[in-house]
Amino acid sequence: MQNPVKFLLFISAFFFVSCVVVKNDRSDSNQREIGDLGVKASNFDPAQYADMIWEPVVLPRIDGMAVDFRELIDGLRSNETATSQRYGYRLLEEGNHYNFAIKGTVRFLSIDTSSANGMAALDFAPFDGQADCLMMIGPVFRSLAIRDIQNTISLNDFTNQVEFARLARELNNKARDTALEGIDFSQHIGSEADLIGVFTYDNPGDTIEIMPVRLSIK
Repeated sequence: MQNPVKFLLFISAFFFVSCVVVKNDRSDSNQREIGDLGVKASNFDPAQYADMIWEPVVLPRIDGMAVDFRELIDGLRSNETATSQRYGYRLLEEGNHYNFAIKGTVRFLSIDTSSANGMAALDFAPFDGQADCLMMIGPVFRSLAIRDIQNTISLNDFTNQVEFARLARELNNKARDTALEGIDFSQHIGSEADLIGVFTYDNPGDTIEIMPVRLSIK
């Protein structure tokens, strides 16, 4: 009886180890699938790369960093350095601007589409009828914040600054196609929405311009 028992134990152990190996292979394959796009390859496609990292990398990073807008602004006004270090992220050290992710319920006060850099004026809850900031509605977006708030994306990974800039543009296009697709903001003045977005904080006196990544109009 001992030999059959040992044989069965050996088969069971072999089957278990085989299952573990298969599981790890799938995980490694997913990592290779992203890495094989080759940000330094001559045929690098920033649109394809942006599409690949949007769901598994970009959105979780922003969702995890998002802080209530009014809490963030109050903190920046009272102690900019401490608040920036707590909630913000910058690509390098001194001399670079912090990028922030925010969330909150907003009301659309007005829109300006007189240029390609369309903007909507936002009042964050609790509403007081005054514009707290602007939100980019395009079709052109002058923001690097989606790219620059990512701690897994670095200029050193790219062949040159042109490719790095192309990725920022394609990430903005992903936000346009997902968060803003099909919305006619002229029909939503006075409407409320739940917003998650990002912005680069330049100077305390500048108007904040938020790049939306999630927008749900109520």
